[in-house]
Amino acid sequence: MTNKLDAILDFIVLDDEQNPVLNEQGLPTLLQGPVGAKNIPELIAKGKIRNLALFAELESKTEQWGWASAYYNYLVELNEVEQYNANLPAPVANEDGSITEAETKPLPTPPERPAIRTVDEVLEPYKITIFKLERQSQIDNAIVEISTGKKFDADELSITRLANALIKHWQLDDSDIIPWSTADVGTGIMIDCTKAEIIEAHQLATDNFAQTWALNS
Repeated sequence: MTNKLDAILDFIVLDDEQNPVLNEQGLPTLLQGPVGAKNIPELIAKGKIRNLALFAELESKTEQWGWASAYYNYLVELNEVEQYNANLPAPVANEDGSITEAETKPLPTPPERPAIRTVDEVLEPYKITIFKLERQSQIDNAIVEISTGKKFDADELSITRLANALIKHWQLDDSDIIPWSTADVGTGIMIDCTKAEIIEAHQLATDNFAQTWALNS
């Protein structure tokens, strides 16, 4: 039995000399497995991608603990079968000279340990979706700073608003004023911006949008 415990040494209670602590049946005690695992596909479907790497690591560990639990159950069954086979009744001689022997139980097969998956391997099936969600989050929270130091929201709605303002005020000179609520003042507070500043903000925002969505960014 001891040699069979080598496979799960990382998952069972050990004494001070790093030997397995066994009960009366010669079986080990499993350590507490990882907690806090989440359903990664469900998280991604809800757009909750923060801490995905942590949950991917937990999923990988949970897979290993699932195997360790199955291996422990295998040891329990193996112990029972070996005890059963060791205590079979003696063969019985029949009147016709034949011998009747009690049938032994077959030994169980140990579960195969799955490969330890890295965080990237766990998240690989969702790579494109995660990429899109991350880029969308970057766009939703994007801010650009123009040459005069003013900051402008650069999300998709703000890009549209900047474009609409330029269309509406196309006849204005670059030095003319367009009141705008920039990203560096309180919501709803309007400050004077020149048309040139609005043009620059729109250009930077659209450039940032394109760069953010670039596959090689």
